[in-house]
Amino acid sequence: MEGLLGLVRTSVLDDHSSRAPFLEEECELVRAELRAIVSSPYFRNSKRYPAFLSYIVEKTLQGQGSEIKERTIGIEVFGRPVDYDTNSDPAVRNTASEVRKRLSLYHAESVNNTQVRIYLPLGSYHPELRFESEASFSAKPSFPEHPGIPGTTAETATVPKLAKKYRFRWVLWVVPLLGLLAGGGLWGLIVHLQKSPLEKLWGGFFTPSQAVLIGIPQAPAPAMSDGPFMKGPLRKEDLPNWIKDNPDIAAEDVSAIMHASKPLMEHNVAYRIQIDSSITLTDLRDRPVVLIGGPSNLWSTKLLAPLRYHFNSEGSLHVEDSQNPQSQQWSYTLSNVAGPGSHLTVIEDCAIVARFYDPTTGGVVMVIAGAGRNGTEAAGEFVASNELLKELDKRLPSDWKNKNLEVVLQTKVIDGRTGSPSIEATYLW
Repeated sequence: MEGLLGLVRTSVLDDHSSRAPFLEEECELVRAELRAIVSSPYFRNSKRYPAFLSYIVEKTLQGQGSEIKERTIGIEVFGRPVDYDTNSDPAVRNTASEVRKRLSLYHAESVNNTQVRIYLPLGSYHPELRFESEASFSAKPSFPEHPGIPGTTAETATVPKLAKKYRFRWVLWVVPLLGLLAGGGLWGLIVHLQKSPLEKLWGGFFTPSQAVLIGIPQAPAPAMSDGPFMKGPLRKEDLPNWIKDNPDIAAEDVSAIMHASKPLMEHNVAYRIQIDSSITLTDLRDRPVVLIGGPSNLWSTKLLAPLRYHFNSEGSLHVEDSQNPQSQQWSYTLSNVAGPGSHLTVIEDCAIVARFYDPTTGGVVMVIAGAGRNGTEAAGEFVASNELLKELDKRLPSDWKNKNLEVVLQTKVIDGRTGSPSIEATYLW
C-alpha cells in the first residue's frame, strides 16, 4: 500500500505502454469508486454514460490504455460497425463531454472520504486516476499549459513583486499636482483620482491572493467553425493554439474570454483558464473567480440560481426575475428563415453580468453569462468596455463598487453577428 500513503499516482496519458501495472489494492479502490459513481444520480439513469466510463477505466487498469480510441469505443461500447465514420457520428465525443460534466458534478457534491478519484481530462478519452490518503486529499487535477495567452498556465503565474508593481506609483500623484499648481484647478485633480467604471466593476480582482480562475464552458462539437465571427476582428488563425485546436470551445465564448482577460492582463493579474467540467469546489475556494457562459456552464448555473436574476428554460430560454417570475421579456429568440434551406436563426439574445461575494467559494465571483453564445459575447464586451460601463455607472449610486451587483443585458443578432449590449435591468444588494 506504499502508493496510497500521501502519494498521488496518475495514469500516464501520453505513453500508456510505459505505465507500471496498478497494484491489486489500487484496482479494488478504483472499481469501488467506479461503482459508486455509476450508481449516483448523475449516471444511474443512463446506459451510455456508465458503459463508456466503465470501459475506459477497465482498459486503463488492465494496462491497455493504448487501445482507448474513439473508433474502438464506438465499436466495442456503442455497437458501431468497424468502418463507421467518426466525423459524421459524434456519439463518442458527445458522450465523453457529458461524462466529464457529470463527473465534475459528482465530485463537487460527493462527501465520501474516498482514496481515489476518477477524472476525464479535456481532449482525452483516457481517465486520470488519483490515489491519495485522506490527509493529503487536496491536490487538484493537472491542466496543460495554454500557450498564446499570458497567465493561462495551470499553475499560478508569477505576480510581479510589490516593489516593482508600485515603483513608479508616485508619478500618479506628482503629475496631477503639477497640473494643479500650473492652474489646472482642483476639479481636474478630483476627476483624475476618481475610479473609472471599469475599475469599479473589477476592483476586487486586481489584488488577488491567488491566481484568478476563469471557468469556461465546453460546447457540443463542432463549435469552432468558420462562421461570421471568425471573419471579424478576432480571426481563427489569431487564436491561441490550445483554443484553435480544440473544437469543443465556441467562438463566441472565445471572444468573451479575450474580453474578460484584458482587464486582468492590464493590471498584471495572474490567471488560469479551466473547463467547467474539470472544476471542483476546491478549485473555486478562496480566490476570485470569473465564469464565462450561461446554461452551458455548470458553475454559472449553480451560482446564479439563488440570485434574483438567473436563467430559466421553461417555455423559452430566458432571464427570470425572481420578483416577477411570470415575465419572460428577456429571452433567447429564434426566427425561421424561409426559402430554400429554411432554418432557425438567432435574432435576439440576453445575458447576465453578476459580480458578488459567494459564501460557498469564499471569494468574489464574476459571471459573464448569455442565454446563448451571442449573449455571452455581448456580456464579455460589456465588462471590458469603459464606455459601455459608463452608462451603468450613471444608473447606479456612487457606492455601487462596494455592493453585490447584477445587470441584465439584451442584444440583437444580425446575420449571426452580435450587436452592442443594452442595459435592461440592474440590482444591488
